[in-house]
Amino acid sequence: MSTASGIRIQTWAARSRGWIGILLLAPFCTAVLFSPPLAPEGSWYDCLLDQVAWLTFFAGAAIRWWATIYIGGKKTGELICEGPYSMCRNPLYLGTFLIVFSAAFFMQSITLAAGLLLASWIYLSTTVPVEERRLRDRFGSQFDEYCQTVPRLFPRLKGFRSPPVIEVRLAGLKAEAIRAARWLWLPIICLVVAQMRSQANWPHYFHLP
Repeated sequence: MSTASGIRIQTWAARSRGWIGILLLAPFCTAVLFSPPLAPEGSWYDCLLDQVAWLTFFAGAAIRWWATIYIGGKKTGELICEGPYSMCRNPLYLGTFLIVFSAAFFMQSITLAAGLLLASWIYLSTTVPVEERRLRDRFGSQFDEYCQTVPRLFPRLKGFRSPPVIEVRLAGLKAEAIRAARWLWLPIICLVVAQMRSQANWPHYFHLP
């Protein structure tokens, strides 16, 4: 396969990442509906998983807001290398991953966790290279130097740096507030579905042990 063909396929996959993710997750989500939760309702393990779910969700939301303060409204015009972007190159994606992965804890499902990991890996492996190619075309050696010192996704805490004063654009915060309003439905939907699954008692319904 030629380089041009590979780039076209990668670009198509990046543009279609939403539908690809839905198709990948569909069988995992279906399996979750017909499987019992990991912990009995009301047990200490159940309470622990709920707390981990909320912590993961809010950690992801906090990372996204922190990243938005630095990059909101400036994504295409500047190469942001400070704040969360001094520790990893894609803090917005890291925050999104934590928000989405919290669903596995809310639903108490290893199956869903596996599906989310697979979908996230495909999503990031198709989207991030396309975005990085655009940044490399725009910023050249400056972006290459940035990539050499800052990891792609997993933060390197000792690399943190930030000026005492930064410019914050309200347009970026407004856009993130709209996204946050959508993300807030995730734990609500998960908790409602988990409650319906618990009341349905699928194993008994299908005469499974």
